Amino acid sequence: MNATPLRSPLTGIGNYMVELGAALHARGDIDVHSFYGQRWRNEPPRAPDPGGRGVAATRLWDRIEPWIPLKRELRKLQQQGPFERGLRSRAIDVYHEPNYVPVSYDVPVVVTIHDLSWLRYPETQPADRVRWLERGLSGALDRAGAILVDSAFVRDELVAMFDVPPQRVTVAHLGVSPAFRPRSPEETAVTLRALGLQHGHYLLSVGTIEPRKNIGHLLAAFARLPAALRDGFPLVIAGARGWRAADLKRELRLLADRGQIRFLGHAPAADLPNLYAGAAAFIFPSLSEGFGLPPLEAMASGVPVLASDRAALREVVGDAGLAFDPEQPQDTALKIAAILEDSAARADFSRRGENRARSFTWAACAQATVEAYRQALGRAASPS
Repeated sequence: MNATPLRSPLTGIGNYMVELGAALHARGDIDVHSFYGQRWRNEPPRAPDPGGRGVAATRLWDRIEPWIPLKRELRKLQQQGPFERGLRSRAIDVYHEPNYVPVSYDVPVVVTIHDLSWLRYPETQPADRVRWLERGLSGALDRAGAILVDSAFVRDELVAMFDVPPQRVTVAHLGVSPAFRPRSPEETAVTLRALGLQHGHYLLSVGTIEPRKNIGHLLAAFARLPAALRDGFPLVIAGARGWRAADLKRELRLLADRGQIRFLGHAPAADLPNLYAGAAAFIFPSLSEGFGLPPLEAMASGVPVLASDRAALREVVGDAGLAFDPEQPQDTALKIAAILEDSAARADFSRRGENRARSFTWAACAQATVEAYRQALGRAASPS
């Protein structure tokens, strides 16, 4: 598995690799090798040490990267030699690329396509990423022995937009870690006290701060809440600052100055289960998701979920959460207020969300992934 994204702080695709790799390893019938950009290890992909030299170097790269032309192409060339040598010396049977476009290869390959938001909403993506996918994805899909997607929604988009035969696409819903579960105020106290938060008295949103996550909509909706609710339930946003994170309107930043909004930045993985479980409600306003792991983690934590009605989010949340239009902040504000003011509704959504989350497991994701590996091997062995 190409684990190069794990050289950066853990985000959605990195979390996918870590959890899936652990579930594959736990089966006992898969020998997982991971490639970290320049080196190989015989292990499932693992998250970087937050204080390690690799992460520090990556952060330096992140600061200078925006000024480097064709940076993705240069990175691919840099990785090519070590990657190919590792494929040969380790006698790899199947190469799994979890991040859309594979490095060059000469073994059966499985690619994971998480979403097509770069086609639907190109204005919410960095131009170099859109260019990279426009140049590389079509060829990757043609050559792939099998294609994995996170949801039926993405499968249907892929079939419609790239004319991919449906039988070549395997849906592997993501899972949720057992670490995400309901917790008492006593269990969350240490984490929340350090952040100046009170169990059951804040709203939470988790995700990279970038245009696609639609954080401006959430801020606009929160600003429309009655002052008493804003004071009693401050909005906590946990997520790394991504592309165009500074594009927040000045009048909405004033809410942060008043103590009604807290930007935590990238929250340590160890803090997230307590941060979820202590929230009064979880809000996810994304414009486009191929799955939507944060709402699932919130549901597993027994927290009422309000999520955008777009893309794959309804497939994940179902009727266990409250849907809203991510382009109508007044409507979103009314639904947030309704949840906060109705304890019976909060309890009902908490129960339904927790029950629904139990149906999403990493073991099931691993099983579907192994089926895709077998499909890729079978396609390579059959006459063309």
